[in-house]
Amino acid sequence: MIPLFRSARVTRLAHAIPANGQHIATLKQGYSEAQRFFATKHSKSSPSTDMDPSSKSLELLRRTLQEKRAKLQEITERQAPLAPTASNTRVISSQEIESPSTALEQTSTSNAQQQPAPTPRHRTDRAMPIFASPADMYVRLPKVARNFSQPENPEIVKIALIGSPNVGKSTIVNDLVKSTVSIVSVRPHTTRERIKAVLTQDNKQIVFYDTPGVVPEKNVSRLNRELVTASWKAIEDADHLLVVMDCNKLLEHSLVTEAYIFERLAKLEKPIPATLVFNKMDLVKGRNDKIQEFAAKYNEQFPNFVKTIYTSAQQQKIGIQELRSHLMSLTHPGPWLYPANQKSDQSDLNRVEDLIRSELFGLLKVPYHIKQVNVGWTELEDNVLRIDQNLLVDRPGLKKIIVGTDGAVIRDLTLKSRQLIGKALQRRVMLNLQVKVNSKKV
Repeated sequence: MIPLFRSARVTRLAHAIPANGQHIATLKQGYSEAQRFFATKHSKSSPSTDMDPSSKSLELLRRTLQEKRAKLQEITERQAPLAPTASNTRVISSQEIESPSTALEQTSTSNAQQQPAPTPRHRTDRAMPIFASPADMYVRLPKVARNFSQPENPEIVKIALIGSPNVGKSTIVNDLVKSTVSIVSVRPHTTRERIKAVLTQDNKQIVFYDTPGVVPEKNVSRLNRELVTASWKAIEDADHLLVVMDCNKLLEHSLVTEAYIFERLAKLEKPIPATLVFNKMDLVKGRNDKIQEFAAKYNEQFPNFVKTIYTSAQQQKIGIQELRSHLMSLTHPGPWLYPANQKSDQSDLNRVEDLIRSELFGLLKVPYHIKQVNVGWTELEDNVLRIDQNLLVDRPGLKKIIVGTDGAVIRDLTLKSRQLIGKALQRRVMLNLQVKVNSKKV
């Protein structure tokens, strides 16, 4: 009788007591003491000699569990503000010990009824994925428009922009299309490849080819091949050329790159009409006569210029409307290449990486060899997009710079990039950035 009673009592007791967080050690200790008690001789610990072994065992077990109940209740009350789940802990009373089967049923019912509602930081109806999957090919490839409606008498023109690094080509394109298509920063060569931007007005469409800054031949070995050849390849596909000059650089710096540009333009096999744009006029106030001298010089070197326009795309937007109207007058009959509401053919992932890179250049004077790897592109509920990006650097010192003190820099980078990405993709975005040291050279 005793072995059978011991096994049933211990089993029911183990099921009746829920294992709950920090109190599991206390409950296990009481459970172990009860097991040790049943393994000893009952005659040594019995309070009286006239009680049978079953009564002695039950009495000692009741006293032991009552002591543990008092300790557990004291711990629960003391840690209640720090552990909200402590209210789920169920203390076993002496009446439940006398009726184990009833205690088991009441414990299951109370646990189901007293389960507290979770209090997450975000919406409870948005299911977070256990595993994040990288962006698929649809997100990585450029956007291709198919089966869109053409207007009556459509007209189109393709315009390529060339110029020295950091002369404001991307800023002009963004102002013309009234959207942030190309990223902008104070660092030269922020644009790393040819980017298409689309401006549509009435039945006319302009496709801009924003290209990296032209690099003279003596500096070609320092940069990758794509960066060097992108500008001249864009001219082959364009109907019109937009040559952008930095007015401040013309007056204050050497003109090696400008001389190389006009040397290459003179050697073009296919004559192409062009427009000469002098940008950053707000920086050369009072010296317009010298800019006029450069305009006459360049028109003489390249006779294909049909017009010269002076702009300032950074502040007052001087000349932008004049430039837009001029370019609209250059369209010719032909089918549109993109729908009226499309501003660029860039893939979503490419736009995300460019926006992160532009903010990184704006916050820090870091080298260019920071590689981005997408590790998560997850669609959540409520049209929320979660993006996980790894920033790979080649040395631990650069990682410390990007992370910053107590993560201040990476936190600021994530916040600003998330706002830009949400605006560009027209949806809510959750962005997670992690900086890692790559074992291989980036």
